[in-house]
Amino acid sequence: MSIPEGTLSLIVAIGASLTMLVGLWLVFDRLKKKDQGFGPNSLKALGIVLFIPALLMVSVSVKDFKTETLAALLGTVAGYVLSQSKGDDT
Repeated sequence: MSIPEGTLSLIVAIGASLTMLVGLWLVFDRLKKKDQGFGPNSLKALGIVLFIPALLMVSVSVKDFKTETLAALLGTVAGYVLSQSKGDDT
């Protein structure tokens, strides 16, 4: 038994949207508990929480989405996550 293509896209979109909402809530809750504002690391966390589920939605929804494009975008995310923020005076 196979799942229709539109149904799979809908399931992935709902799951990714819920993941985004829960991730945003967790990041904001953590910032509130630490009594901390937005800095480079919190913005990085927000970017990851929003970008990876959106990338998943696009890769499942768009028919002509190539694996090379997905690999390039995931490499960009890996570089973004592993990069270190530096101050202006360094």
